[in-house]
Amino acid sequence: MAIKNELALLFEQLEKEHSLSGTVLISQGGEVVFEKAYGFASRQLNVPNTLDTKFHIASMTKMFIAMAALTLSEQGRISLRERPAAYVHEMAALDRDITLHHLLSHTSGLQDVYGVPDLLFEMHRIKKERGDLLSYLVRQPQLFRPGEGWSYSSTGFILMGYLMERVTGLAFAELMKHYVLDPLSLTNTGVDNPRIINPGRAYGHAVEEGRLVNAENDRLSMFEEAPGELYSTVQDLKRWGDAMFDCPLVTPQTLQLMFTP
Repeated sequence: MAIKNELALLFEQLEKEHSLSGTVLISQGGEVVFEKAYGFASRQLNVPNTLDTKFHIASMTKMFIAMAALTLSEQGRISLRERPAAYVHEMAALDRDITLHHLLSHTSGLQDVYGVPDLLFEMHRIKKERGDLLSYLVRQPQLFRPGEGWSYSSTGFILMGYLMERVTGLAFAELMKHYVLDPLSLTNTGVDNPRIINPGRAYGHAVEEGRLVNAENDRLSMFEEAPGELYSTVQDLKRWGDAMFDCPLVTPQTLQLMFTP
């Protein structure tokens, strides 16, 4: 009880000083020790957050992509040591030494697409010219030889999304549901398409020059057919976190690959 009270005071202070807006859930040993919602899902409409509010989880999506890849690897449908072009011929434009393992461990050397200057302009240009995101991604600059460095790269994970779609014949949303979300009963998690009305989903906010503004959508979200980012709730993310210890989807040995350099 003392810990719970201390946490409550801490987050109340954060809410007061920094306009904390979100939902907090803390668990230990699988048991929830603190959970509470703060601030607004939409300040514009004066809608408060609740424990059931859905949030855009951005790059936390990478964990779910990795789990789907490990599941397919354990089933023998992909090999993490294979070249991406073995599964998607359009990926032959990548460095010949890049493997699926490199894409999943930020060691491919491919530039992070989110590091592209004026990315939103670039995406609008590609869309206007009727191009596709996959062709753009495989031509990202090679910053270093595969396996000879580490640089955070969303590019690799989006490419893995495309690759698993091709291997399974499932669109990204169905791929996530079939291999990760449904088996873990993550019923309030899914692909976050900002153009689709999603009841209970927070609009999101950002701070610019000291004032709160409505957050922008993901800069790649205009490519609705491409692998996207997920939304989730704190309860679903707790179930996901528990699965990292219980290993219901893959063996402990396979799961360890997610935590091994």
